[in-house]
Amino acid sequence: MTKNLQNNFNMAWLKICRFAFVLSILSTSLLTNAQNCVYMASDVYPGSYGASPINFIEFNGVIYFSATGDANGVELWKFENGVSSLVADINPGIGGSMPNSFNIVGSYLYFSASTAATGNELFRFDGTSVTLVADIQPGPQGSFPNTFCVVGADIYFSANDGVTGFEPWKCTGTTVTQVGDLNPGAFGSTPAEIVEFGGEIFMTATSDAAGKELWKYDGSTVTLYDLYPGTTGSDVGDLTPIPSHLCFRATDGVLGYELWTYDGTTITNLNVNPSSDFTPWELTTFGSDLILRGFIAATGYELWKFDGTTASLLMDIRPGAPNSTPNNFKVVGSMLYFAANNGVTGNELWKYDGTTASLAADIRPGATGSMSAPSYDPFGFVNDIVFVVADNGVTGYELWSYDGVTAKLSKDIAPGTTGSTPQGLKGIGNKLYFTADNMVNGAELWVWDPYVDLTDSITVFTCADYTSPSGTVYSVDGTYSFQDAIPSVNCPACDSLIWIDLTIQSNLVSYDTIWACNSYTSPGGNVYNVEGTYSITDILPSIACPGVDSILNIELTLVDEIITTSFVFSGVIFVQQSGAIYQWLDCDNGFAPIPGENDQDFLPTVDGNYACQVTIGSCTDTTGCKFVESTFGIGFEENGLKPALVYPNPFKDIINIQAQGNQTFSGVRLYNQLGQTVYSKDIDSNFVAIDGSFLPNGFYYLTVLTSEDQFTFKISKK
Repeated sequence: MTKNLQNNFNMAWLKICRFAFVLSILSTSLLTNAQNCVYMASDVYPGSYGASPINFIEFNGVIYFSATGDANGVELWKFENGVSSLVADINPGIGGSMPNSFNIVGSYLYFSASTAATGNELFRFDGTSVTLVADIQPGPQGSFPNTFCVVGADIYFSANDGVTGFEPWKCTGTTVTQVGDLNPGAFGSTPAEIVEFGGEIFMTATSDAAGKELWKYDGSTVTLYDLYPGTTGSDVGDLTPIPSHLCFRATDGVLGYELWTYDGTTITNLNVNPSSDFTPWELTTFGSDLILRGFIAATGYELWKFDGTTASLLMDIRPGAPNSTPNNFKVVGSMLYFAANNGVTGNELWKYDGTTASLAADIRPGATGSMSAPSYDPFGFVNDIVFVVADNGVTGYELWSYDGVTAKLSKDIAPGTTGSTPQGLKGIGNKLYFTADNMVNGAELWVWDPYVDLTDSITVFTCADYTSPSGTVYSVDGTYSFQDAIPSVNCPACDSLIWIDLTIQSNLVSYDTIWACNSYTSPGGNVYNVEGTYSITDILPSIACPGVDSILNIELTLVDEIITTSFVFSGVIFVQQSGAIYQWLDCDNGFAPIPGENDQDFLPTVDGNYACQVTIGSCTDTTGCKFVESTFGIGFEENGLKPALVYPNPFKDIINIQAQGNQTFSGVRLYNQLGQTVYSKDIDSNFVAIDGSFLPNGFYYLTVLTSEDQFTFKISKK
């Protein structure tokens, strides 16, 4: 026999009475019901002028940007732990250093900035101090480094040394060297784009001899690709690497502006529109493909794709010759987002999943469209959420988010139709940083945290007065469920909505019923080890309410051992122990539990050996296995028949038994739960009525005999 000591009242009482103030953040599946967490993170330049922060970048876990700070002019700032501060006054005075073109290389943040002594030159920041990398054009004129491209530990850029004009340069750490003088003389080649493809550097640059053309630098030598021989130049642009090719736009003077590719060996003009200019624009890498806007007369400017082999029309978004002008491509997760005009909705947000292009959100219903056409406000993104600047016709140009299902307004930052005109959208971590003007503070630093949940849940149990987070006092015993609102810690200037379940119980009286096995120690320390039933009252100091006694009323049933006697009669197996939890077991199947058989008795449907696991409190024991010959009438059940109808069940006085089919009864027997016969009669009939009015209420077993078989039914009297 297995006997376990059950002494769980103390823990149960502690769970009930201990003061619980549990704050639980609800599942992010409720975010669609939460408020938008959009707030002004910092008023960098107090007053109505605004700091106009731009160029947000994360460096060593801190957000850096350039902004105007009153007397300092535009300088390098940081936003850390909810506070903005000036990093360095690189060019002292109101003029500012105008830091720009931030790039992280190794453990440094590189950028261009101006001082009165050096002009605009290349600087870097190590997290502590700002230093000049190189004064490429000595003196106050400045070299104006621009068009940065980071390749490994090197930075390529365009700069003017005052002798050769704007030419390509390279910076490795603090060593700055000129890549080449592509256009000898003082005017320079003015590199406009610099990209890396296949381990080599490609750029667009202009020379007197060749015009604007494509150039390559392999680490030692600069090579010209003269796509349009002569001085006119191919006007090459939009250099965009995909895994298999470098793609770009150019003209050879014969076929017009077309899509060109370079596979590492050969440059090819795809000549997508032989009859005119294809004029590819906004070339964008999407996986292994190139997505772009291109023109043919039949469709106008539409969405195209180059898969490394063939250029093809993805979708004629605005059917026919009118342009849909897809623009502002942004890859967000596994989706490409862009703006386009299908002729019905105006310029709205679209998406392309690699197979199908479709309208993502019609933010401003009707033909006007919510975005300027084309839209040049860059989209931002945080994980798989895309952010766009749009005008719904009510709020003016404000910030919207799209999570793949729903477009949602951040908030009407500048109330009314004027709009706050958000700019510089930059996703860093799980937040979006941007500049917006609420018409009070000017253009300042704002944050949208799309993941913070502004809905909380609180459960409170106390025996004293309770003051809610917003200051409401509750002092009367009872249970309360209410909603409160307090300023959010995670979202400044936002309210957190808190659902509170409050219980006030000053009279700490509890009641419990406990079954224990063999021995029990009450919360007050009294020991009980003799089988029987006890009514116990313990008085203890309250844990929840110091200075107040808790009254514990316990009805205890102490069990010494479980009766495991069982007996079989007329197809029924019955366990003698009452008031327990039962689970019948199939002894012939490894003592497997029989699903749903949890009564004190069991009527098997098939012959076999059966036992019962009996549990009282934490005491558990198992009866021995006994063979039961089934009298359930399984053969009739398989044929869709019942051997007899027994009604009513439950019965009050008369039990009617009606044979089914061609059956004829030869006898009936009625047993109580102890297997004792309380009624017996031999008959030769297909119907019999038994007077059970003399029987006490409870369960009975009715056995019906035929000439060939017998069947047992469980019935009850109420």
